[in-house]
Amino acid sequence: MSGATGAPSPVTVASTPPSQESFLRLTGVGTNVLFGLFAVVHIAAVLDSLGYDTVPALTFVSLACTLASGFLLTRTDGDRLPTRLTIPVVVLAVVSSFNVFNLPSSGPTGWATWNFGAVSFITFMLSMRGRTLWAWIGFGLMTAVTLVWCAEVGRGVLEGVNYVIRSAALVLVVSLFATFLARTRARVRRLQLAEIESVRDEASASAALEEQNARLEQLRALATPALEKILSQDELTDDDRRWFRIVEASLRDTLRAGGLVSTPVAEAATRARHRGVDVSLLDDRAGAEVPGHVRHRIETALVEQLDAATGGRVVARLLPDGRETVATVLATDGEETQRVTIAADPGLPPVHR
Repeated sequence: MSGATGAPSPVTVASTPPSQESFLRLTGVGTNVLFGLFAVVHIAAVLDSLGYDTVPALTFVSLACTLASGFLLTRTDGDRLPTRLTIPVVVLAVVSSFNVFNLPSSGPTGWATWNFGAVSFITFMLSMRGRTLWAWIGFGLMTAVTLVWCAEVGRGVLEGVNYVIRSAALVLVVSLFATFLARTRARVRRLQLAEIESVRDEASASAALEEQNARLEQLRALATPALEKILSQDELTDDDRRWFRIVEASLRDTLRAGGLVSTPVAEAATRARHRGVDVSLLDDRAGAEVPGHVRHRIETALVEQLDAATGGRVVARLLPDGRETVATVLATDGEETQRVTIAADPGLPPVHR
């Protein structure tokens, strides 16, 4: 005799969670190429401007800090740069800014002011990676260092402002763009989540309809032969009445234990009832889903107890949601009783007592 199927399985829609996706993908091959160009340009600028530097060796220290800061910007996936990388990026960029103290106190500076463009590039890349506040902190510190140097060597605050004003405009534009992009990204992700939820709802509705049709078909398969036998002119035997009781018990299982009954469980229950075992299946979860791996453990333990029973009673129950124990199976045969508990934790095996 065919058993009833279990409750509908949770419908899974395969998708990458939008929150984990990179919107701009500011990592990978393309970004590495960009960093390579950044490094080549600034190495060339440093070599071309060594004649302007007071202590050329310190320029290479500043260059190393700049390249290290840019390199850290290209690490890790995702749009938002982690704090563990953001702080070193800002610190290295600010340290690089102290190269202004290596410039001549008067006269032209040539390409020796390369660090202004380098730090500006790093700060606007920080904005693009979701760290606009930190970008402005870094740029502000670079500006402060520059103004202090200009005041100290007699170039004047206005010349210091002239050094950084163009970079400030660039960082401002990129910051505004990054803010707009962040809002657009959030809007797109909300739409993605809404679409995914819609697909899940449609899939769940379709699965529920299929499950309903399957149960109706099983109801016909279980009840129709018994009803036809009752309506026939044949005399009912004790075997017929025993068969009717088993059919009635199987139908009762589908009503009282929809989340517990699967085809293997229904078939094992039918076999046990034919051996005279009193089988009771109960579902007290009020529709709460049971994870697939836990359901399999429950099914295995229950079928094992049903097939092992030669008499007495077997009671299986799905417990209310929220408990550490998901299900219990109690098998009683005379004076011997065995209790099996199945925990929600997948790392805990069924406990036999």
